[in-house]
Amino acid sequence: MEFVEPIYDQKDIPRMRKVIKKQVNGERNLLLFELGLATALRPSDLLDLRVEDVKTGIIRGRTNKKNKSFDFRLNDRVFGLVKSFIETMDDNELLFPMHRTTAYRFLKKAAIDCGLEENIGAHSLRKTKAYHLYTDPTPGSESKNNINLIMDLLQHDEAGSTMRYIGYRKEKLNEMLLAHDL
Repeated sequence: MEFVEPIYDQKDIPRMRKVIKKQVNGERNLLLFELGLATALRPSDLLDLRVEDVKTGIIRGRTNKKNKSFDFRLNDRVFGLVKSFIETMDDNELLFPMHRTTAYRFLKKAAIDCGLEENIGAHSLRKTKAYHLYTDPTPGSESKNNINLIMDLLQHDEAGSTMRYIGYRKEKLNEMLLAHDL
């Protein structure tokens, strides 16, 4: 499996939204994109979500990989997208009846169409959320440079692996190399 990166520049996120929305199954793809950014869930956990898991605006469950519980409250904007998407669906229906390869492909295509240099895939949503919480949190948040909160979000055990996972070290190293000219 290839290493994928977060979307480093927040200005690229609205561009991705526009491109994804225009794709075949754009509404579904956009909701997956939004839920991935909102929750930082692994792709396998996102793809297992059913209507009943999201209809209250609070997503609760257990992760596939580590069998740890998660509990996320969606913000009003994302919950509005969810409500609109599920209004004609049954509670037991999968939100995203697709294989993870499909998610990878539509995200990869959107990134290419946006001209992003990063290698984008299904895990990029999770990495993007964690990267931006770590580097540039919302005002009043305690997450800026708080690796322990990011580790909790991602359910990681080691700070070093979390920093590599979110691409922080790679981005900083690239910035240093560009600025340092011998």
